[in-house]
Amino acid sequence: MFRSLAIAMTVVALGTGCAHKMIQGTQVPATDDNLAVMAVLVELQEAMRAKSTDRILSLVSTAYFEDNGTPDPRDDYGFEQLKTEILPKSLDVAEEIFVSFQVHDITVDDETAQADIRYNSRARLNLPTGTLWDTHREFNRVIFALEDGAWHIVSGL
Repeated sequence: MFRSLAIAMTVVALGTGCAHKMIQGTQVPATDDNLAVMAVLVELQEAMRAKSTDRILSLVSTAYFEDNGTPDPRDDYGFEQLKTEILPKSLDVAEEIFVSFQVHDITVDDETAQADIRYNSRARLNLPTGTLWDTHREFNRVIFALEDGAWHIVSGL
């Protein structure tokens, strides 16, 4: 219950504080749909920091599909592989995860949406060769679908 309240308060805070009705810290209009997509991104960021597979998967559609931006189908994967292999292995090796999203744009078209983000991540990885810090700073597009009245991620993790 407290987590739901915290997320609701975050969404309200993100949508207020700017006279131009933009999501705070962005140039994204504070529409109901944009705020709902933003709330999923906030929850995703928190779930990643907490290394919570269950929380991350609760935000992901069972129709999730990732092609890694390549034409080679050998690196494609869907929800089941994300659930059983990719997330568990990634979160197991990561001792600490620090991640932040800077949202550049959110576009909603009926029952689909996309968020263009810049993410900054830093993780302390426990590898067979020893512990090391891994840092990334990249642009990414996260794609969403409206399912049963809630936005779920269908690609872009």
